[in-house]
Amino acid sequence: MFGFSLGKLLVLAIILFVVLYGFKMVKRASTPRRAAKDESASTSRIDTVYDPETDSYVAKGTQKRSKKD
Repeated sequence: MFGFSLGKLLVLAIILFVVLYGFKMVKRASTPRRAAKDESASTSRIDTVYDPETDSYVAKGTQKRSKKD
């Protein structure tokens, strides 16, 4: 009555696949989407590097460095 056959195992595998894929789709649909990337945000960032002479961070690529008092 409860014997294992190829047909029963195949149906069980299909059912498991459908259930797991269904949970994946529900999870993807319920997560909030990211807002579109704002192009102005990336231009407001400045790369800095540590300057051991002044013991501070200065803008990367600048020739002029601040003087320490």
